[in-house]
Amino acid sequence: MSQPRFFLVALTFVVLSGCMTYEPRDLSPATTQAQLESRTLGDAGLKKFLASHGQPAEVESWDLARLTLAAFHFNPELDVARAQLAGAEAGVRSAAARPNPTFAFTPGYNQDSAAGVTPWILDYALDLPLELAGKRTYRTAEAQHQAEAARLEVARLAWSVRASVRRALSALHAAEATAGLWRNQTPLLASAAQLVDLQVKAGEVSPLEAAQARITLNRAELAARESERGLTTARSRLAETIGLPLAALAGVPVSYRGLDEPAAPFEVAEARRWAAQNRADLLAALAIYAASQSALQVEIARQYPDLSFGPGYQLDQGEGKWSLGLGVTLPVFHQNQGPIAVAQARREAAAARFLALQNRVLAEVDRASADYSAALADLATVKSMRANLEQQARTIRAQQAAGETSRLELTRAQIELADNARAELEIRLRVENALGALEDAVQRPLAWPESAWRSSNRPSG
Repeated sequence: MSQPRFFLVALTFVVLSGCMTYEPRDLSPATTQAQLESRTLGDAGLKKFLASHGQPAEVESWDLARLTLAAFHFNPELDVARAQLAGAEAGVRSAAARPNPTFAFTPGYNQDSAAGVTPWILDYALDLPLELAGKRTYRTAEAQHQAEAARLEVARLAWSVRASVRRALSALHAAEATAGLWRNQTPLLASAAQLVDLQVKAGEVSPLEAAQARITLNRAELAARESERGLTTARSRLAETIGLPLAALAGVPVSYRGLDEPAAPFEVAEARRWAAQNRADLLAALAIYAASQSALQVEIARQYPDLSFGPGYQLDQGEGKWSLGLGVTLPVFHQNQGPIAVAQARREAAAARFLALQNRVLAEVDRASADYSAALADLATVKSMRANLEQQARTIRAQQAAGETSRLELTRAQIELADNARAELEIRLRVENALGALEDAVQRPLAWPESAWRSSNRPSG
């Protein structure tokens, strides 16, 4: 009896020593709100993160690259993707784990036992399962492909965050530039309205023309105030994208380098090739397809039964008896055809989704490239128009100095030039947005050197 008791005690100790304990983690809305509102661009953790990516601790202004790194550090959506990746990586460990053996203890009692013989019958049985046909290997491979897809989803979301920062920064640039133009044009319109009033008093024009000048001035004042409100909205969206409160961007100088200058020339064919073979979402879809293949291998391997065997010991009224058990599942009613068919259909669906996504990616690159080329052509046209208007303004200024035309005509020429400046700004912003859309379609900065475009592997940074 002493040996079985020792075995039970030892088995209990081994089982309990490997157990983890539960650690509660409270989630308080008030605490998380305080954490979010305390974030700043001077955060020590952010400075360490920036230093690890080759950024200086202090700069005169924050550009797209630096604000993107800040978003990588603070943005909560990336934390969600990282947590999902951790779950997928834990799934690899779970898939690779061997099945645990089972132990059974069955006590019995013989009420008719002979005198002097113990009536107790104690059965001990250990069952050891054996997975055959490579099931664990295929299952682990499936989990590894799922983890790779989760890693690529983090990369896809990181680019999405970078794109959101770029759009928010471009919107802030547009708001600041628009507000500045309206601030410059409003005094011109006010001066024009005053000159028209003087002409009305002199009987040179009708009061209707003065009213129209005042209406134009009022519309400009409304647009100017709206542009000032747009500044706050754009700055708020930039803060949200980074993961900061609006107050954290107050007084922070922002640089628009890389936004208002067109990228270096690039080959559309190279951009299409890169996007169709290296975009993170495409590589994730490819990893999911690989996982579906491994899942099919698992189901095919399940046609072959697993084995289980184990020793048994029985203490039968003082007599020790040993046994060895062997178990196998008999494929009598089916050979796993149903799950195999399901796995095959899922593999076909994964392949179809990959092809559909690749087709959509190529179409996105084509559309974005065409939009970018058209925006550049429009920008060249509006620049030519500005040159003509500037020449016209210089001519009228000379005529006004010679007394050949009125001051009102010069003011109107300046207003027309300011109107063209707004049109040029809108087209420049179109170029910015088209460039951003093209980079989003390719998921790579277009300013990278030609050697990087010809690389077949996605960069780690």
